[in-house]
Amino acid sequence: MATGVAIQGWALGWTLGLVLGFPLLMLLLGELQLRLERRQQPLAQPLAILRQGSLPLAAAFVLLRQVLQWPAGAIFVRLAETFLWITLIYAALTLLNVLLFERGGSAGWQAKIPQILRDLGRFVLVCIGSAFVLSSVWGANLGGLLTALGVGSLVVGLALQDSLGNIFSGISLLSERPFSLGDWIRIGDKFGKVVEINWRSVHLVTRFTDLTVVPNSVLAKETFSNLSRPRRLHNERLLLSFSYDDPPNKVIKVIRDLLANINDVLERPRPDVSVYEYGDSAISYSIRFYSEGIEEAFDAVDDFKLRIWYAAKRHGLTMPYPIQQVMAHRPPGPTGEQRRRLQLQGLQRVACFATLPAAELESILAICEQQRYASQELVLRQGERLPGLFVIMEGRASLNVIDAEGRMFTIGVLAAGEYFGENASLLTEQCIDTMVLATEDLSVLLIDADTLHHLLEVQPRVAQDIGEVIEVRRRAIRALAL
Repeated sequence: MATGVAIQGWALGWTLGLVLGFPLLMLLLGELQLRLERRQQPLAQPLAILRQGSLPLAAAFVLLRQVLQWPAGAIFVRLAETFLWITLIYAALTLLNVLLFERGGSAGWQAKIPQILRDLGRFVLVCIGSAFVLSSVWGANLGGLLTALGVGSLVVGLALQDSLGNIFSGISLLSERPFSLGDWIRIGDKFGKVVEINWRSVHLVTRFTDLTVVPNSVLAKETFSNLSRPRRLHNERLLLSFSYDDPPNKVIKVIRDLLANINDVLERPRPDVSVYEYGDSAISYSIRFYSEGIEEAFDAVDDFKLRIWYAAKRHGLTMPYPIQQVMAHRPPGPTGEQRRRLQLQGLQRVACFATLPAAELESILAICEQQRYASQELVLRQGERLPGLFVIMEGRASLNVIDAEGRMFTIGVLAAGEYFGENASLLTEQCIDTMVLATEDLSVLLIDADTLHHLLEVQPRVAQDIGEVIEVRRRAIRALAL
C-alpha cells in the first residue's frame, strides 16, 4: 500500500513538473530565440531546434515513461526517445557548425576547409549518433551490425568503385585547393571557368557558355593549369606576320600604338613587341601584353585582331598571304579612276568644299591620304597634335569631351560629308580639344595641315565656313563645362 502511494506521489510530481515546467521552458526559449534573431545571431538556429523539436519530444517521453508509467520497451516510448535523440544530435551539429564555421569569417582557417569535408565530418558524426541510438534505445548488437556493414560495404565498393574514386579524388583535390570557384583552368583540350565543385565532378563554363563536366578522378590523374593563380593578371601572346618590304621598326611602332589604345591592355607591365623569326614569305612578330584577368584578355585579343587590319591599311603595311594559298576569282573592285571619282564626290558633299572648282578638289585629292578605322576605335585623343583635316567619306564618328574628373561627354556625332580636326586650320602644331571615336567602320580623307593652310589662303570662303564650325563646337564644349 505504501509503495503504491509512493508511485502515485512520484507520478504526481512529474505531472506537476510537466504541466508547469514545459510551458515555462517554451516561453523562456522563445524569448531568447526572438532576441537572438533580432540581433541576427546564428545561435538562434540550434535554439529553434531545441524549442520546436527537442523540448516537445522530451515532454512526450516524460509523459509516457514517468507519468503514464509505460515500460521502457514499449514501442511508443522507444519512438519518442529515438526522435528525441535525433533532434538533439541535429541541434548539436547545428551548434557545432555555428561555433566553428559561421563565426569564423572569411579570413580564418574555417574558410579554407572545403564544404565536401564538412559534409563528410557531419556524416561521420551522424553515423556515430545513430549507432548510439540503436544500441541504447533499441538494444541492437553493434558487432553483428558492423560485420554486416563491412560485407555490404565491400559489395557496394566493388559496384561503385568509379563513383567512389571520384568522391575520394574530389576530397583530395578540395583539401589541396588548387583552384576555387571563379578560377579559369585548362585540362588537356578542355578550358573554362569553374562554376561548381561537388562530390563527383567539377563543372566548367567555356568562353562560349558551354558547360563541361570533368570527373574528379580525371582531375586527380591529369596535369591541369590554373590561369587565375598565383595572380589574376593574365599574359597573352600572339604571332603576326608582315611583308619583308615593311621596316620592322615601323611595324613594331604601329603595333605598340594600337595596343596603347585598347582598353583591356595594361600599360604596366609594358606590352612587348619583337621580331620572332624570318620566315619563307614574311617576318613574324611576337606580341605579348597583360590584362587584369583572362576574361579581359579575351576582349583585348578580339579588339586587337579586329583593329590590326585597319591599322595596317592606314600605315601601308602588308600582311602577306600564305605561299600555298590558292586565290579564288573575285569580281574586280573599283579601279583607281573610279576610286578617285568617288572621293571627289565625297568632297563635293562637304559644305565648305561644295563651291570649289573640280580642278581645285582634284589637286587636293592628289596629296590626300585615305584612312580606315574600326568601329569603337580611337581616331584622335583629346589634346593630341592634329595632322590635318579629316573628311568623312563613309561611316560615323562621335566628338567627345573629357572633363577634369575623367567623365566623358558626347557633343555630337558626325557622318559622311562632315569633318573634324578643323583646329588644324588655325596654326601649325595645333592640338584637338575633343576626343574622336569611330562609332562604326569609318573611312576618312586626311588633308594635311600645309595643304589646308594653302587652300584657306586662296579660298577665304572655306576659311569662313570652317571658322563657323569651330565656333559652334567651342560653344558646345563651354556649355558642358558650365
